[in-house]
Amino acid sequence: MPLKDRIVRADGHLDVLGSIPPIYRSTVLEQCERLDFAKGALIWTQGQPAGYVAFLISGKAMSSYQSLNGKTGTTGFWCAGDLLGAADLGSLSTRQQTVRCLDACVIRTLSFERFDELVRRFPELAAAVIRALSLRLRWVAQLAVTLETQSAPERICGLLLALSERFGVPSDDGVMRQFANATLQDLRKRGLIASGPHSLVITGREGLERLARYA
Repeated sequence: MPLKDRIVRADGHLDVLGSIPPIYRSTVLEQCERLDFAKGALIWTQGQPAGYVAFLISGKAMSSYQSLNGKTGTTGFWCAGDLLGAADLGSLSTRQQTVRCLDACVIRTLSFERFDELVRRFPELAAAVIRALSLRLRWVAQLAVTLETQSAPERICGLLLALSERFGVPSDDGVMRQFANATLQDLRKRGLIASGPHSLVITGREGLERLARYA
Protein backbone atom coordinates (compact mmCIF):
# COMPACT_ATOMS: atom_id res chain seq x y z
CA MET A 1 0.00 0.00 0.00
CA PRO A 2 1.42 3.44 -0.93
CA LEU A 3 2.65 5.59 1.97
CA LYS A 4 0.02 8.24 1.26
CA ASP A 5 -2.77 5.66 1.55
CA ARG A 6 -1.34 4.36 4.81
CA ILE A 7 -1.13 7.70 6.57
CA VAL A 8 -4.11 9.60 5.13
CA ARG A 9 -7.70 8.36 5.30
CA ALA A 10 -10.99 9.75 4.08
CA ASP A 11 -12.58 9.39 7.53
CA GLY A 12 -10.81 12.26 9.25
CA HIS A 13 -7.64 10.45 10.35
CA LEU A 14 -3.99 11.10 9.60
CA ASP A 15 -0.91 9.38 11.02
CA VAL A 16 0.86 12.50 12.25
CA LEU A 17 4.17 10.90 13.23
CA GLY A 18 4.11 8.62 10.21
CA SER A 19 3.84 11.57 7.86
CA ILE A 20 7.03 13.35 8.97
CA PRO A 21 10.65 12.35 8.15
CA PRO A 22 11.99 9.54 10.38
CA ILE A 23 14.74 11.70 11.88
CA TYR A 24 12.19 14.26 13.09
CA ARG A 25 9.89 11.50 14.28
CA SER A 26 12.66 10.06 16.44
CA THR A 27 13.38 13.48 17.93
CA VAL A 28 9.71 13.99 18.79
CA LEU A 29 9.42 10.55 20.39
CA GLU A 30 12.52 11.19 22.49
CA GLN A 31 10.66 14.09 24.10
CA CYS A 32 7.61 11.95 24.89
CA GLU A 33 6.66 9.81 27.85
CA ARG A 34 5.19 6.37 27.15
CA LEU A 35 1.97 5.32 28.88
CA ASP A 36 0.21 1.95 28.56
CA PHE A 37 -3.52 1.42 29.12
CA ALA A 38 -5.61 -1.72 29.35
CA LYS A 39 -8.77 -2.20 27.31
CA GLY A 40 -11.59 -0.17 28.88
CA ALA A 41 -9.24 2.14 30.80
CA LEU A 42 -9.69 5.90 30.78
CA ILE A 43 -6.88 7.89 29.19
CA TRP A 44 -8.41 11.03 30.70
CA THR A 45 -11.81 12.34 31.76
CA GLN A 46 -13.75 15.46 30.91
CA GLY A 47 -12.98 18.29 33.31
CA GLN A 48 -9.66 16.78 34.38
CA PRO A 49 -6.64 19.15 34.33
CA ALA A 50 -4.98 19.13 30.91
CA GLY A 51 -1.31 19.67 30.28
CA TYR A 52 -0.31 17.50 27.37
CA VAL A 53 -1.23 16.08 23.99
CA ALA A 54 -0.79 12.41 23.15
CA PHE A 55 0.10 10.40 20.06
CA LEU A 56 -1.85 7.15 19.92
CA ILE A 57 0.86 4.64 19.00
CA SER A 58 -1.29 1.50 19.04
CA GLY A 59 -4.83 0.49 19.90
CA LYS A 60 -8.19 2.18 19.46
CA ALA A 61 -10.02 4.71 21.62
CA MET A 62 -13.34 6.53 21.82
CA SER A 63 -14.03 10.07 22.98
CA SER A 64 -17.27 11.30 24.54
CA TYR A 65 -18.78 14.47 25.95
CA GLN A 66 -21.21 14.88 28.85
CA SER A 67 -23.51 17.90 28.70
CA LEU A 68 -24.69 19.93 31.67
CA ASN A 69 -27.96 17.99 31.70
CA GLY A 70 -26.06 14.75 32.19
CA LYS A 71 -26.50 13.35 28.68
CA THR A 72 -23.41 11.76 27.16
CA GLY A 73 -22.64 11.52 23.45
CA THR A 74 -19.83 9.92 21.46
CA THR A 75 -17.67 12.53 19.74
CA GLY A 76 -15.11 10.40 17.94
CA PHE A 77 -13.22 7.17 17.41
CA TRP A 78 -9.43 7.20 17.39
CA CYS A 79 -6.77 4.81 16.12
CA ALA A 80 -3.01 4.45 15.77
CA GLY A 81 -1.39 7.60 14.44
CA ASP A 82 -4.02 10.01 15.75
CA LEU A 83 -3.17 13.05 17.86
CA LEU A 84 -5.25 13.12 21.05
CA GLY A 85 -5.97 16.22 23.10
CA ALA A 86 -5.52 18.80 20.35
CA ALA A 87 -8.91 20.28 21.29
CA ASP A 88 -7.48 21.15 24.71
CA LEU A 89 -4.67 23.33 23.35
CA GLY A 90 -5.30 26.93 24.35
CA SER A 91 -8.13 25.89 26.66
CA LEU A 92 -8.59 26.72 30.33
CA SER A 93 -6.36 23.73 31.14
CA THR A 94 -9.22 21.24 31.48
CA ARG A 95 -10.08 18.28 29.31
CA GLN A 96 -12.99 18.97 26.98
CA GLN A 97 -13.84 15.27 26.48
CA THR A 98 -13.42 11.85 28.05
CA VAL A 99 -11.23 9.35 26.16
CA ARG A 100 -11.59 5.62 26.82
CA CYS A 101 -9.62 2.71 25.36
CA LEU A 102 -11.52 0.28 23.14
CA ASP A 103 -8.42 -1.92 23.00
CA ALA A 104 -5.17 -2.02 24.92
CA CYS A 105 -3.50 1.27 24.01
CA VAL A 106 -0.02 2.73 24.00
CA ILE A 107 0.31 6.51 23.90
CA ARG A 108 3.24 8.92 23.90
CA THR A 109 2.54 12.12 25.80
CA LEU A 110 4.03 15.52 25.13
CA SER A 111 3.49 18.53 27.38
CA PHE A 112 1.85 21.57 25.81
CA GLU A 113 5.09 23.49 26.28
CA ARG A 114 7.28 20.88 24.57
CA PHE A 115 4.67 20.38 21.86
CA ASP A 116 4.75 24.11 21.12
CA GLU A 117 8.55 24.07 21.03
CA LEU A 118 8.72 21.13 18.64
CA VAL A 119 6.07 22.59 16.33
CA ARG A 120 8.16 25.76 16.10
CA ARG A 121 11.36 23.78 15.62
CA PHE A 122 10.10 21.39 12.95
CA PRO A 123 7.84 22.94 10.29
CA GLU A 124 7.14 19.43 8.98
CA LEU A 125 5.52 18.52 12.28
CA ALA A 126 3.51 21.73 12.30
CA ALA A 127 2.29 21.03 8.76
CA ALA A 128 1.31 17.46 9.71
CA VAL A 129 -0.64 18.65 12.75
CA ILE A 130 -2.45 21.31 10.70
CA ARG A 131 -3.28 18.72 8.06
CA ALA A 132 -4.57 16.28 10.67
CA LEU A 133 -6.79 18.95 12.24
CA SER A 134 -7.98 20.03 8.80
CA LEU A 135 -8.93 16.47 7.85
CA ARG A 136 -10.75 16.01 11.13
CA LEU A 137 -12.61 19.31 10.73
CA ARG A 138 -13.62 18.44 7.17
CA TRP A 139 -14.87 15.04 8.33
CA VAL A 140 -16.92 16.67 11.12
CA ALA A 141 -18.34 19.19 8.65
CA GLN A 142 -19.33 16.39 6.27
CA LEU A 143 -20.93 14.53 9.15
CA ALA A 144 -22.91 17.63 10.12
CA VAL A 145 -24.18 18.03 6.56
CA THR A 146 -25.10 14.36 6.45
CA LEU A 147 -27.10 14.67 9.67
CA GLU A 148 -28.95 17.66 8.23
CA THR A 149 -29.71 16.31 4.75
CA GLN A 150 -30.12 12.53 5.02
CA SER A 151 -32.82 10.39 6.54
CA ALA A 152 -32.21 8.40 9.73
CA PRO A 153 -31.68 5.07 7.87
CA GLU A 154 -29.21 6.74 5.47
CA ARG A 155 -27.30 8.32 8.34
CA ILE A 156 -27.05 5.06 10.26
CA CYS A 157 -25.96 3.06 7.22
CA GLY A 158 -23.33 5.63 6.29
CA LEU A 159 -21.98 5.72 9.82
CA LEU A 160 -21.78 1.92 10.03
CA LEU A 161 -19.89 1.76 6.75
CA ALA A 162 -17.47 4.50 7.80
CA LEU A 163 -16.79 2.88 11.17
CA SER A 164 -16.33 -0.56 9.65
CA GLU A 165 -13.69 0.83 7.28
CA ARG A 166 -11.58 2.08 10.19
CA PHE A 167 -12.42 -0.21 13.12
CA GLY A 168 -13.99 -3.32 11.60
CA VAL A 169 -12.56 -6.77 12.24
CA PRO A 170 -13.10 -9.36 9.48
CA SER A 171 -14.94 -12.49 10.62
CA ASP A 172 -16.67 -15.47 9.06
CA ASP A 173 -20.03 -13.71 9.43
CA GLY A 174 -19.03 -10.28 8.16
CA VAL A 175 -17.34 -7.30 9.82
CA MET A 176 -17.75 -6.89 13.58
CA ARG A 177 -18.10 -3.48 15.28
CA GLN A 178 -18.23 -2.48 18.94
CA PHE A 179 -21.34 -0.45 18.35
CA ALA A 180 -24.99 -0.80 19.41
CA ASN A 181 -28.10 1.29 18.93
CA ALA A 182 -31.79 0.50 19.35
CA THR A 183 -32.62 2.25 16.06
CA LEU A 184 -30.81 -0.51 14.16
CA GLN A 185 -33.72 -2.90 14.62
CA ASP A 186 -34.97 -2.29 11.08
CA LEU A 187 -31.58 -3.18 9.64
CA ARG A 188 -31.64 -6.42 11.63
CA LYS A 189 -35.07 -7.25 10.18
CA ARG A 190 -33.71 -6.64 6.68
CA GLY A 191 -30.90 -9.09 7.38
CA LEU A 192 -28.23 -6.46 6.84
CA ILE A 193 -26.75 -6.66 10.33
CA ALA A 194 -26.69 -9.03 13.29
CA SER A 195 -25.76 -8.13 16.84
CA GLY A 196 -24.42 -9.86 19.91
CA PRO A 197 -23.86 -8.69 23.50
CA HIS A 198 -20.70 -6.75 22.64
CA SER A 199 -20.48 -6.68 18.86
CA LEU A 200 -22.27 -5.87 15.64
CA VAL A 201 -21.78 -7.85 12.43
CA ILE A 202 -22.41 -6.34 9.00
CA THR A 203 -23.92 -9.18 6.99
CA GLY A 204 -25.24 -7.19 4.01
CA ARG A 205 -22.73 -4.52 3.04
CA GLU A 206 -24.17 -3.98 -0.44
CA GLY A 207 -27.61 -3.41 1.03
CA LEU A 208 -26.20 -0.88 3.48
CA GLU A 209 -24.45 0.92 0.64
CA ARG A 210 -27.71 1.15 -1.29
CA LEU A 211 -29.57 2.51 1.71
CA ALA A 212 -26.80 5.01 2.37
CA ARG A 213 -26.90 5.96 -1.34
CA TYR A 214 -23.30 4.97 -1.77
CA ALA A 215 -24.01 2.91 -4.85
